[in-house]
Amino acid sequence: MPRIKAQTLVIAIQAVDWQLRSLRDELASGAAGEEAYQLLEDWSRAAEDLEHAYDSEAATVINLPPYHELVGG
Repeated sequence: MPRIKAQTLVIAIQAVDWQLRSLRDELASGAAGEEAYQLLEDWSRAAEDLEHAYDSEAATVINLPPYHELVGG
């Protein structure tokens, strides 16, 4: 797997989290179509992959914030 910079990983995590929040809001409002459920599943899997990558990166890079701070929780 190619290496990416820690800062790039942080930005990707935040972008995916924003997309997940948007999809959840859309679904909660009832304005989402059927495809939104599949998108939510796909973006959720991407978030899981990024969290695993971040955990691995955090083991070797100092000064990375905890994952939960990146996703607003």
